[in-house]
This record gives sequence, structure tokens and C-alpha cells, in this order.
Amino acid sequence: MSTREVGSKHEQAALEYLIQQGLTLVSRNYRLRDGEIDLIMHDQEYLVFIEVKFRRNSHFAAILEQIEQQQLTRIRRSARVFMHQHGIVEHLTACRFDVLAITGEPFQVEWLKDAF
Repeated sequence: MSTREVGSKHEQAALEYLIQQGLTLVSRNYRLRDGEIDLIMHDQEYLVFIEVKFRRNSHFAAILEQIEQQQLTRIRRSARVFMHQHGIVEHLTACRFDVLAITGEPFQVEWLKDAF
């Protein structure tokens, strides 16, 4: 299975988990030239930008430690562009940035709300 296929499989698992938690999908794999947001969802009044991370072994390193500052900057910039493109006023919209970590087989899920 290719890296992209593995990523898609775990993004789908993340999506299903979040839907079970009551979130609704807005967009999936929103891509720009220099950034991507895995999932964009509504959680009640929040517009949530979600980074999905998968690691086979949770002992490798804490997943949050694996997200570099450059990636956080790209995600934030992509979120601003998404809101602009969809007529969402950034200063009037409750937003948050979450990380959904999936580790191991079978999956263990850790949802870090407002992670960055």
C-alpha cells in the first residue's frame, strides 16, 4: 500500500470518528500550492481545521512533536485562504485547529482540540 493510500485510509477513519462525535464535514483535503488541510468540519459553532496524523508505533515520538512550525504556518495560511474563498469573515467566525492522532493497529485515536 502506498503512502498516499495509507494516508487516505487513516483520514477516512478520522472522518468517521469525528462524524460519530457529532461534527459535520465541510471539506476534505483542501489543497493550495503550498499547503493542505486534511479535514475542515463544523463542531457546533466552531469551524474546525483538522490535521490527521498516523503513526504505526506511538512510541516513536509524540505526534504533536512531529508537526513542525512551518507546517503549522502553512495550515493557518490555508485556513485563511479557505475562509476568504468561501466568504467567511475570519474575525466573526469561531475557529480552532485540532489534531487527530491515530496510532497502531487496531487504531487508537487521540483527538487534541485546539492543539495550535
